[in-house]
Amino acid sequence: MAVVPDENPLAEPTIHIHSHDEHVIPYEIMRWFMDHVADQVERCRGAMQVGQEGNG
Repeated sequence: MAVVPDENPLAEPTIHIHSHDEHVIPYEIMRWFMDHVADQVERCRGAMQVGQEGNG
């Protein structure tokens, strides 16, 4: 769940990961992580396409 604080405009949005010991992750860190995930997915898909071209 993403939380965008409206009671304090200086507070940054956070991501809450619900589990036994709930984690609160600052939005900027989650964006950084997701950008790295997207880059890795793009590289993997590119490598898979190159591999499939060699099998054709």
